[in-house]
Amino acid sequence: MDMENEVFLFCGAKTSHHYNKFFHPNLCHVCKRRRLGAKLIKCDRCFLISYCSEEHRNLHLSQHHELCVAAEKFLKMNSGWFNRRLTMNEWLAAQNAFLLSVQQTIHRKCELYEEEMFLFARSCLICHKQTELYTCDSCFSADYCLDHLEEFIQHHKQVCDNLILWLNLEFTDKEIKSVMPLPWKFIRFPDKDKPFNDMVTFVMQYVKDETDGLNEWFAPDYICTDYVSGPLTLHHGMWEANLSHYLETESIYIIHVVAANSTDKNGLPAWEILLHLLPKIKVLIIVMIGPELQMEFGMHNICPGCNINGKKLIYECCPMLYHDYVSNVMYRKPNIIVGFQATLKCGSSWPKSIQAMQTQNCPLLLTAYTLIAAKEEIDTVQQVLGTKPVLFVTNKFKALRPIRSFNSVIYRNAYLIIYKKLYEFNHT
Repeated sequence: MDMENEVFLFCGAKTSHHYNKFFHPNLCHVCKRRRLGAKLIKCDRCFLISYCSEEHRNLHLSQHHELCVAAEKFLKMNSGWFNRRLTMNEWLAAQNAFLLSVQQTIHRKCELYEEEMFLFARSCLICHKQTELYTCDSCFSADYCLDHLEEFIQHHKQVCDNLILWLNLEFTDKEIKSVMPLPWKFIRFPDKDKPFNDMVTFVMQYVKDETDGLNEWFAPDYICTDYVSGPLTLHHGMWEANLSHYLETESIYIIHVVAANSTDKNGLPAWEILLHLLPKIKVLIIVMIGPELQMEFGMHNICPGCNINGKKLIYECCPMLYHDYVSNVMYRKPNIIVGFQATLKCGSSWPKSIQAMQTQNCPLLLTAYTLIAAKEEIDTVQQVLGTKPVLFVTNKFKALRPIRSFNSVIYRNAYLIIYKKLYEFNHT
């Protein structure tokens, strides 16, 4: 079955661990299915979430109740909330205000799927009105009002297939990751008879099974790109910036990953790719730094070839901001710093962290989902340090798994920015 033509059925267990992985406004939250021949049962207090039956509504009730009460309180104070017509920026500002109000009421940060209930609430793609809506029958992930049917068709047709693919990958993500041990997939990597120059050719040469049709991609192919994109982006980017000599300076090589999150942590095994690409490195230490992490240290299993050659892949997860890390007893001086989707302009503490990065006297690699976000990263560093990058390009090794965004999809590491060092002037 083509992953871009038809939405699959969700086969995950009906447990909170599974169904709370993500929120979708047009599917039952528990079983992720549409109720054929009848409307979903929408929560009649917060109107943010739906179920296919009272059974599934009751199954989720204990987890939903606290947020629901807070949302209901907000809506009573903001009558007509769902009937407003807004621009995209107005809509985002309003939904963020709604989310912030709820978090203040419940005295905690919302879980990811709860945040998605606000940021991906059901609304017209064009005017963002939230009543009298119709849903795309193909992807189930976009809505419109009758006043904007023609505009909806024009805007949505460009992204519908990608939203189908996004949803199918969400359905299969957990099952795929549990059976896909990344290190063993690249035992014979790199192979001089299998050259690659971008993510597509990498997947064709090293990820897809020989029994697969080369033209048809399956869930593991897309999901794998999420994890290998990091190390491949670093390796390719440093070569493209003529800075590859910074990659094999020492046998013990330390990489700082700033603003790291769970996706970065889940991709740790893929960093073994660098042990294969850079034979001079014997010990690769990945230090992930970010307040969302839990304190953790360890050593990843690596392939037999790396074991025979005495190589090691060590990781450290440090739950703190970067400028706090550099003054911590756990600090290790890096050979390079990377920030995947780091969003340097967000938060008042980033100037301190950028200044702390400057003191490390090493290259900095940043990525961004969008061109606008990439330019904002460059502007932020420019404002804090007066420094310009030596490389700013579309990334050939971006992830190929689509991520749901507002009215569209985005991709991890889509844009690449590299600084030789964070001095006032970059001399090559």
